[in-house]
Amino acid sequence: MSLFCSVIHAHLIMTSPEPYSLGTLNNSPLAGDGSDFPCKLRANAFEAPRTETTIGVGQSHQLIFKGSVTHGGGSCQISLTKDLEPSKSSEWMVITSFIGGCPANVDGNLPSDPSRIEKYPSNFTIPHNITPGKYTLAWTWFNRLGNREMYMNCAPITVTSDTSRGGAVKSIERSSTLPAMFVANVNGCTTTAGIDIKFPEPGESVEFNGQPANLASDEQPACTGVSTFGVRP
Repeated sequence: MSLFCSVIHAHLIMTSPEPYSLGTLNNSPLAGDGSDFPCKLRANAFEAPRTETTIGVGQSHQLIFKGSVTHGGGSCQISLTKDLEPSKSSEWMVITSFIGGCPANVDGNLPSDPSRIEKYPSNFTIPHNITPGKYTLAWTWFNRLGNREMYMNCAPITVTSDTSRGGAVKSIERSSTLPAMFVANVNGCTTTAGIDIKFPEPGESVEFNGQPANLASDEQPACTGVSTFGVRP
């Protein structure tokens, strides 16, 4: 039992930006049937933290996690929605994709430590076509090794103006510039084990942090199966 508990509690949880309802957020993946998508839906899932993260347009922010089970890395995305209590119908805008080596470029897991605080090389920047205001940020992760899972933590953030550029920020429609968030392993479309998937629409801000030998080929789909929700790959 102790081994089981240590594995469960060593999974990753995002601590910065601080998520909604951190006190009730567990570090397991989303349910395989998609019932808690997005943001690990549960009772009182969208309680704001005491101090909300503020990031300026054009500014970089480093993701911080607690836990050590990194499942051989994988691929992650950072996405935003204007919905402050997201649902399955929310529109997500991908601002950064990490292909491989996310959240860590390791063969398996880091040394077991459920309280380990780790600043992984996963920085993201708020692009200049994001209008200042309040958003929900999502970190999503598709692990390379282990069960076919989708991890998702969500946090409220406030985006402020880029004062260095001067003048008003002109927003651009999501459909023309920022792709929709990739969804798999919770909707009938399943990723392949053992590889770092390539997102079908990664966006303009893309980082390759994994090992080339683990990277999916260009011909390999990000997932296979019929998606019941989310954008089809």
